[in-house]
Parts: sequence; structure tokens; C-alpha cells
Amino acid sequence: DASSLDEVSVFQQQYKRHLALTEAQLTSLMQRDLDNVAKAMNTIGMSESTMEKLRGDFSEMQEQLKMSKSQLGKYEHIKKINVANRNIQTTLSRIENFHSIPQRVKRLQGALEETPNSLMVVYKETQDLEDWRDELIEEVKGSRRSSTTSPGQAGYTRSPEVFNKIIDVLGDHFAIVLQLSQQVRQEVTKHICSCFELASDEPALLVRAVEVFMLIEDNAKRKFESMSEVMRENLPNMHHAFEAEIIISMRQAFDERIQAQYVSCMLQSADEGKTGIEAALLAATRGMVDMAYLKSDVLPCFPPDFKVLQFYREQFEEYMLPQVAALYSQNISNLELGDLLRMVSWLHNYNKQILETGAGDPPEDFCDAISNLMGEYLVRAAQQTRDWFANIEKRDSEVLPESDGCLVTRDPEDMLNIVNMQVSVAKEQLPKELRYKVIRGCIDELDAAQKRLSADLELVWKTTQVENLCAVVNDSYRMQDKVESLLDDVDRDEGGDGVAELISATDDLCRSYVVLAVDATKFAALSVMEDLKEPVLYQVFSPQWEDGSEQYAQIATKTLRDWFNDLSMWLPEYFFTKLVRECYEQTVVSYIETAMGKKVKPFQSSARASQQVINDRFTFAEFFVNDFESTLVASGMRKPGEVEESLEILTHISKLITAPMPTDVEDDIKWMLRHFGSSGERAILHIVGLRGLGKTSIDEWRFIISQDITEIGRDCEFNQTRYLLPWKYTSKGEEEGLDGRESGGGGYASTNPFGSVGGGVGVNMEKWK
Repeated sequence: DASSLDEVSVFQQQYKRHLALTEAQLTSLMQRDLDNVAKAMNTIGMSESTMEKLRGDFSEMQEQLKMSKSQLGKYEHIKKINVANRNIQTTLSRIENFHSIPQRVKRLQGALEETPNSLMVVYKETQDLEDWRDELIEEVKGSRRSSTTSPGQAGYTRSPEVFNKIIDVLGDHFAIVLQLSQQVRQEVTKHICSCFELASDEPALLVRAVEVFMLIEDNAKRKFESMSEVMRENLPNMHHAFEAEIIISMRQAFDERIQAQYVSCMLQSADEGKTGIEAALLAATRGMVDMAYLKSDVLPCFPPDFKVLQFYREQFEEYMLPQVAALYSQNISNLELGDLLRMVSWLHNYNKQILETGAGDPPEDFCDAISNLMGEYLVRAAQQTRDWFANIEKRDSEVLPESDGCLVTRDPEDMLNIVNMQVSVAKEQLPKELRYKVIRGCIDELDAAQKRLSADLELVWKTTQVENLCAVVNDSYRMQDKVESLLDDVDRDEGGDGVAELISATDDLCRSYVVLAVDATKFAALSVMEDLKEPVLYQVFSPQWEDGSEQYAQIATKTLRDWFNDLSMWLPEYFFTKLVRECYEQTVVSYIETAMGKKVKPFQSSARASQQVINDRFTFAEFFVNDFESTLVASGMRKPGEVEESLEILTHISKLITAPMPTDVEDDIKWMLRHFGSSGERAILHIVGLRGLGKTSIDEWRFIISQDITEIGRDCEFNQTRYLLPWKYTSKGEEEGLDGRESGGGGYASTNPFGSVGGGVGVNMEKWK
């Protein structure tokens, strides 16, 4: 605003006036200070000269005094008058002091009653009176002599009449001093016994009382040590006498406090409807609160060697320990779970507080009781959890899809709700070291439930729907994360075997649930394959298969495609890849076992049978290798060509079926020997036998096979086949049917223990680990 610029000159003038005024004030102040400094220097100079003059005057006075003393020493009468004067002054002082004692005692007594904080002042004056009394008594007894007493005199004790007269005169004064001394001690005792109240309201008064107590004890010790050895032997040691009185009074005060609190709390708990155990433990907790208060607020007011906390603990346990012991000494099986927790929690906290406050060692009875009660609680909590788990296991859980399509049930949530309820109850009542035991018990029950489910699955998987098996996979996998959440409140860095064992048990349980999920995936795959084996895969190498009227490989892959479309949504990707791999391997296994289990009846056309095997291989490769190769690679088949390698056996079988001479397919023979191990020779002869060869041809094949076995060494002895080859042997150990006399056409006779065609499932579980 341009108009405001006109005011700048006005503000400038005001500022200059203020600046000039301030400079004038500062100059005035500096000048005043300089004047004061000058005056101070002058004063110091004058003082030094005056002090020098005074030193000279004092020196002259000291010389005059020395001369006077030397002159006075020559006059005996003046000397005696001087001694008499001092005696008169002393006597007058004692008479005045003696006369004022009742008034002084009365004043000190009033001060004790009206102003408790004057305790230290009163004590010091009382101690002066006690010293006066003791000195006077000693003088009356003649234990002390004045400077004018001759060596032959022994004081008033040589004149009983005079002694009794003096005692009659002084007795009342001695009595009121003693009464005051006792009153001081009573006040000290009262304040110390009221340590709970004073530490909160007037800690300074409590400290003064303790200081006076220590002074009284020190004075008693000093008096006893100043006595002669004979007197110490004949008189009682009064040192610690007052301390003993204080301790007795404190114990009595603690008793009264503990009992009053217990009765008050029991009555209040009864009005509130609490159980007997709740009321008793609540009343006992008052004592724990007192001990904590003693530690934090009362003990700092006392010397370290005065064991206030131990005194209170002894009185507390003397009264309360039987009350608490009666609660757990009864049959603990009759106690409710909640009462068991309350008892364990209270006993543990009491023992812990004893250690933390430095009040000694915990009671052994309480330690044993904690062990017994906690053991009972863990057993009953485990049984309760087991019963609830059993109800979940018995019900028909509904399988529902989650948002991602995976099939699940509510079983994991319900089981973890049960566990979390047990843990939360323990968390409210128990310290963490005992709470860890409850968590460990729940983990053990989860582990037992997991083992029961795993065992049941082994028995009932064939009659279980694939959807339910998928739900088991997903539920088990989800349980891993839910179980790990139980350790959220556990300090993993904390030392101790309990924490390490808890973490180890949890890790083992998580691994068990993963194994269960893998096993359930395997059973889901086997369940899918069960629908294919009897009507489809077990029909290969049949006449319908050979003449091409039934394309069983195409039926199998079409059925698997339909299943995989659903299973890819029902299972997480990881487990779906495992299931596809298992189905792939089971398809090949079932195909080979069917071929090996076929009755020895020659093919109508070996060339057509061989071509049919090639066609089946192509069908399987198109489905598994082309369409699901990435899935199989993700399952663990990561070596180059490993996915297609599983179908290589079909190529070798097709060559064996049509080979004119064994020497034409020696590479295939060696592959079969290595692949089938000790069963390789029988497998090859069985396939060759399906061609209807005569004995001579069979012997030729056998000879070439034996040479190849020798060439490849013992490798075949160590390779174990995955396929079940159910051949029958004669009592001589030779294979039947090789000479063509059995089964109506020569070849390699066999029986099938699995039914018309099929075989068992050779499952290699190593790949699942």
C-alpha cells in the first residue's frame, strides 16, 4: 500500500528516540557499575590496612595475657578463687538445667504428638538428657571424682544417707527422662510398623524413623563397647535389643494386615458371587501386591541388611500357604479347567515374584504343585481338544470351491479355532513359558489328527470322491500356514529347550501336512486312474485292441483331459503338476503291466500289434508330451528329453514284437535288461512269446539274451523295475510254456493275480519327497 510509506519516517523517528534512550540507560548502568567497582576497590584497600592493624593488636594482647598468667600463678589465693568461680558457674548451670528438665520433657512430648516430623530433633534432645542422666548417676555412685577430691575419698557412696537423699531428689527427673526415651522408641516403632502407609503418604517420616532407629542401635552398641570387660560379662548386651523389638512389632503388624486383607477380600468375593478358589487366590494376590510394593517403595527407606521383605514373606506364608495348599491338596481331578489354570498361574507368578524381589527361594511345595496341576491341565485340555477334533472328523464336511476355484472344507478353520481358543485361554491365565506347553500340547493333537487322517486315507481313498481328495490336499496345505501362526507370539530368539522343542515340533507338523497333501494328491491321481484301468488300460493287447476296433489309448487320454480340466481348477498349480505326472507314469505303468500280464496267446498279426503299440505311443506323446510338457517339467521332470523318455519302452516293445532275429534288436534287448533289472530276461521272453515262436526260436532268443546279460555285466541286477510282472514258475524253477506245450500255442505262460488282465500299481514315492 503506497499510503503506508508515509508512516515510515514516523516509525524511524520513534526508533531513533528508543535507541537513544536505550543507549543512555546502558551508559548510566555501566557508569554506576564502574563507580561501584571503584568503591569496592577502595573498601578492600581500607580493609587490608585495618586487618593488618588488628593483627598487630592481637599479637600485643597475647603477649600481655602471657605476662598476666605468669604473674597470677604466683598468687595461690587468686588461683583458688578462680577454681571456686568455675565450680560455682558449673553448679549454677547444673541447677538451671536440672530445674528445666520437666519443662523440656513436656515440650518434647508435645512435639512428638503434634509434629511427628520433629522426631529426629526430639531424639537428639532426648539423647542429651539420657547422657546427662547417665553421667549424673555415675557421679552420684562415685565413679567420677572432681579435681578437688582427695585420693582417699570415693564420692557419695561412702555416705549412704547422702546418696539416698540425692536419689530421692533426682529420682523423678530420672523417671521422666526414661519415660521420654521410651516414648521416642514407641514412636519409632509405630512409624516403622506403618511402613506401608508412610511409604505412600509420608516417606520422609518413615526415613526419619528408620534413621532414629539406627542411631538408637549405634548408641547402644557404643555404650556396650565402652564398658569394661567385667561389666560386659555381667550385663546383658543391649545392642540389637531395640531391633528385636522392632522386628516383633513388624511381624505382628504384618500378621494383622494379612489377615484383615484376607477376610475383607473373601467377604467382597462372596458378595460378587466368586467361587471359593477365585476368592482365595484373589485374597492371596493382595499379599503379592504388598510384596511388590515393599520392594519398590518401602525397602529404599530401610538399610540393606534389614530384611523387611523376608519378614513379610514369612508372615504371609505362615498364614496364607495353608489356605492356598488346601485348594490344590484336594483331588485335582475334581477341579474345573479354569480353576486349574488359575491355580497354576497364581503359584507360578508367586514363585516368580519371590525370585524377582530377592525374597529367597520359592517354596518347594508350590513348585511341585505347579508341575502336578499343569500336567493335569495339559492332559484334560488335550482330551477336550481330541474330542472336538473327533466330532469334526466324524461329520460329513461339505466341499466348496474357494474364490480361486480350489476345493476346500471348513475343517482347517474349525480345528484352528479350537486350538486358538485353548491358546487364548492359556494366554490370559498363564505366563509364556507355561503357555508354550499348551501350544505344544495343541500341536501334538494336531499331529495326531493329521496321522489319523493319513492312515484313514490309505484305507478309504478308493471309495473317496476325487473332489474330497482334492479338498484334503488343499486343507492340508492351508493347515501349514495356520499352524505356523501359532508361533506368532513366540519369541524365536529366546533361549531354552522349551522354545526350541516347540519350534521343532511345529516345523515337523508343517512338514507332515505337506506330506499329507502330497499323499492325497497321489491318491487323487490313483483314483482318477482307477476309472481307466479296468475298462480301458487293462484292455490293451486284447483282440479288440489288436484289430483296431477299440482305440483304448485315445479313450484314456480323452478321459484324462476331461479330468485335468477340472483338477487344474480344484488344485493349486504345484499339486496339479504332481497329479499330472503321477497319472502319466501310472498310464505307462498300467499299459506295461497289462502287456506283461497277458495270457500267452499269439497275436493274429505281429506287425499289426507292433503298429498298434506305436500308435498308442503317439497318442500318449501327443497328449502328455505336446499338451502337458510344461506341466510335467514343473513337476520335476526337467532333464532334456525326460518327459518323452517315459514312453521309450513302447518303442522297444514294438520292435521286439516284429524283430525277425534277436540280433536285429540287441540294443532294444539291452535297454529292456537295464530297465527291468533281474526281471528283464523274463519280460523280453514274454513279449517274444506273444508272437507264437517255437522252442528253437525261443532258445535262440534266450542265448542272445544271456550273451547280452554277460556283456552289460551286473547292471541289470541292481536296477529294480517299477512294473509288477506276475509270472508263474514251476517247482523246478523253470518258466512254463516256453516249449509251446502249454496255453495251446507255445510261448511264455503266465497267470494274473489281479483279475482278467490288470496288475498292481508300482508307485515310486521317492519323487514326491
